[in-house]
Amino acid sequence: MHPVLQSLKQRMENLSLKHKLFILLVSISILPITLVSYSSQYFMFRSSTEYTSSISTQYVEFLSQDISTYLQDLSQSFDDLFTNSDFQKYLDTPVDDLTSQANHIINFRPILKTPLQFRSEILGVLYLDQMGKVYFDSFQKGLNYGYPFQEDVLYNTFYQMDKPELTVPHAMNYTQISQDNVFSLVRPIINLNTGKIAAWFVIEIREDKIKKMLRGTKYGQEGHLLLYHDTIGTAVSNFQMDSSLLHDFKHSLDSELDHNKEFIFSSQNVKYEATYADIPYGDWKLVWMAPLSSMTKGAQQANHLTIFIAFISLAVALIIAYPVMRFVLLPLFKLKDGMKSLGRGAYVPIKIQHSNDEIGFLIKSYNQTLNELERMEEEVYQSKIKEKERELLQLQAQINPHFVFNTLETIESYAIRNNGEAVGDMVQSVSRMMRYTVRNDGGWSPLKEEMAYIRNFLNIHYYRNGKDVMAKFDIDPALLDVPVMKLSIQPFVENAIKYGWSPNMSAEEFLLTVKVKIEGDYMRIMIQNTGTHIPSTVMDKLSTMIHSKGEKLDPYFQKHTGIYNVYRRFLLAYGDSIEISITSLPIQGTLIDIHVPYNNPSLA
Repeated sequence: MHPVLQSLKQRMENLSLKHKLFILLVSISILPITLVSYSSQYFMFRSSTEYTSSISTQYVEFLSQDISTYLQDLSQSFDDLFTNSDFQKYLDTPVDDLTSQANHIINFRPILKTPLQFRSEILGVLYLDQMGKVYFDSFQKGLNYGYPFQEDVLYNTFYQMDKPELTVPHAMNYTQISQDNVFSLVRPIINLNTGKIAAWFVIEIREDKIKKMLRGTKYGQEGHLLLYHDTIGTAVSNFQMDSSLLHDFKHSLDSELDHNKEFIFSSQNVKYEATYADIPYGDWKLVWMAPLSSMTKGAQQANHLTIFIAFISLAVALIIAYPVMRFVLLPLFKLKDGMKSLGRGAYVPIKIQHSNDEIGFLIKSYNQTLNELERMEEEVYQSKIKEKERELLQLQAQINPHFVFNTLETIESYAIRNNGEAVGDMVQSVSRMMRYTVRNDGGWSPLKEEMAYIRNFLNIHYYRNGKDVMAKFDIDPALLDVPVMKLSIQPFVENAIKYGWSPNMSAEEFLLTVKVKIEGDYMRIMIQNTGTHIPSTVMDKLSTMIHSKGEKLDPYFQKHTGIYNVYRRFLLAYGDSIEISITSLPIQGTLIDIHVPYNNPSLA
């Protein structure tokens, strides 16, 4: 027996039973750990290449899809521009017709504002066409109008492109002062009239924006991520790439007869594994390359960690697992509850005391997102309010020009007959009506002023026809100072006289009644007249208009705009709270019945 083994045997015989049992237990514990460690090391070395290759492929495909999606979204943000009628007209505008160009640009330029304003990585957009027109828009740069684009080696190639392409990084030499480095996303423009491509739209993207997208996770490898242009041989990356490495990579890529997207090549006696995915904007490839030695190094480190973790994991887990997991998961539970509240439409921020770790950063970002959502929701709400106000005031401003012309002709006829009293009375009535119409009051006025406007209208009507219209006003005194939409009752009164009254009628045959009263939370406005009723064909058109809330517009209302305009204004002001009904029967006449919220006299 070997002397060393003989000595060990003697020492074991001299140990007590207690120590022998302890050594046996330790040996039994260490043996499985040792077997697991060395077997895992063997299998890790064996499968490292296949594993890293699979992970690299998934990683590159994911990141290439991310870049492609970004470029697609960036391009689609200008889709509304290419179908805009003024932009399409601009395509056919001659280069020397500067006036027409300016008019078209003024009309389609607002479409460019949103992507230019909210995408800070876009330094500008450039338009080029075969006729020689050049248009540049940017919040950050100014155009050098004398720059010869067709003499520029890079920009001259744009005139031959028939599909979207991303160029290699280059300087914006055509801008004033500083020339930043950019990627140009070139998009050919189809003329919808001819179906041909004769113009190109160029989106200038900051070089740093694309490079930031290449800062991916290295998942434990000493690798490099880069964008490679297959035709030009240009590589874009966040590190300084050795020229010999790039040359050897290009040579190996060109030598791949089977066009495998995973291959191994050598450079300066070092073997590299390369994986790539195509990006569908030109001949770009997203490439990940890493030395094979990094895979072996990772396996060795994993073996050492396996032995170390095997001894301490159980003790550490029992000691710290429960309190640590409770500490870690509590903020996540709060985040989960907050997201549930957000799904119900409630913006509930999450309060945390310690916010310097990753979970704290995540919750901070969530709270910031809530604030941004609230701000954007408020902006959208205010934008809709302003849009409603503009349309409401625009509809209100559509005064019937025939009424004005006819009134002036009536005044002229009385002036010719030297009836100064009648002329003065009519001029004063018209003056009060015009002052009421053009007054800057947001489109709302007290009910008593609307009634005064109607009385002035009836006064003018008397002089025009030489006969009074029998009119009865029944207004609740409590409502005289309540704001109503200007010119919301008068159009119904005008139509009642225009279509229901005749100068040949007696006082018993025609009576106009305007009644306003309170019914619960609503103010009820009734305009009723006897006389000629509304034909059934017109009633059908009015019923369809009310039932569809103005969405189905019959050609009849292109000539008879008064009732449609006032109905549209009621919808804008009160929304679904407005109720309007129209009934018209022979002999009985016509009744317009309107219910508007009494406690909500402002815009809905």
